[in-house]
Amino acid sequence: MYQDRLLPAAAACADRSACLPPPPLPWRTQALAAAAPVQRLRVPKRCIAVVESLHGAVWLTMAGALDDHFLAPGQRRYCPGPALLFVGAQGQDAASMRWVLLHPGQHGPA
Repeated sequence: MYQDRLLPAAAACADRSACLPPPPLPWRTQALAAAAPVQRLRVPKRCIAVVESLHGAVWLTMAGALDDHFLAPGQRRYCPGPALLFVGAQGQDAASMRWVLLHPGQHGPA
């Protein structure tokens, strides 16, 4: 009986790929050495960069912005484009982060 209720909804989906969940986002992992040069990330117009700290404290700022952000492990920051981001390890310890660009119509990471 439960299957009978699901069949009409599945049959109504003409394009089977539209019924599937979206593919996982292509996260990019980046190590940030202590006292290393600042890394730059360019965010195109109409895109959003999602930056997440994996290990250590990650320093993040945006060109032209007056404030800095510090991400602890597990914290994320959503940065709309167009923008030029600057990231690095905060303090004397190394850090690592991951980031992904969301294009128009893409859903954010879980």
